[in-house]
Order: sequence, then C-alpha cells, then structure tokens
Amino acid sequence: MTAKSFVGGHSLCIFADCEYDPSIRKYKGGNLIAEIPYSGRLLNAHWTQSEGEPVEVNDTMIPTMSPQVFTSVDDLPPTDECYYCIVSALYVAACKALGKDTSRLLTIGIPVVDENGRTIGCCSLNRN
Repeated sequence: MTAKSFVGGHSLCIFADCEYDPSIRKYKGGNLIAEIPYSGRLLNAHWTQSEGEPVEVNDTMIPTMSPQVFTSVDDLPPTDECYYCIVSALYVAACKALGKDTSRLLTIGIPVVDENGRTIGCCSLNRN
C-alpha cells in the first residue's frame, strides 16, 4: 500500500536499528529503510475559539482562549493516490472529534535525531 506525508513540507525518513541514548532521551543512528514522499500539500484541521478571561501570572495579565471546537478538516486524497496519509496529531484529533474514519491516518512516531540533535526522521509510525 502506498503512503504520502501531509506534514512538514518534506519527505519523511524511516530508520531501523536505532539506538536509544538515555543521556539525551532520544533515538540516534540506525539505517534508512524507507522514505515516504511529501504530497505537496498539508492537510489541515479547522476550528473556532473565543477569547477567555485573562490570567494573572507574575503581575502580568496573559490572554487566554477557549478550548478549540473543531469545525472541519481538509479531505483526504482518494485511495488510488495514496492509501496511508501521514498527518499531524491535531488533524487526527479533529477527525476523531468530528466522528470521521481515522483508519488511513498515521502520525510520526518515535523521532530519530542526528549527532547535532536535529530531527532527521523516525523509527515508527503511529496508527490512529
């Protein structure tokens, strides 16, 4: 089955045999086993919010907003374009709140970093 990424604006690298480094609490190294192409577009969730009562923190009034109320999500592409869609956790949350099917949705799982601490991919995907 095919997959495309609808997050990040770039392809997604998947690594195997990564090692956990407890000193930085991250996974490093491993071997590139797959590269999932970027679809060329993002899938977005849409919501409404209203202004809430400000809170005072250290003598400063800080604005707040009400919880998000999801109103819609961008449509998934047809399955002949790609079966699995890698999306943001926010997109998944909106789909669940709106009662939509999430069986084709995957999110980025365990991140993998390079020697400089930059995220370079992941070693798993999450089913949603």
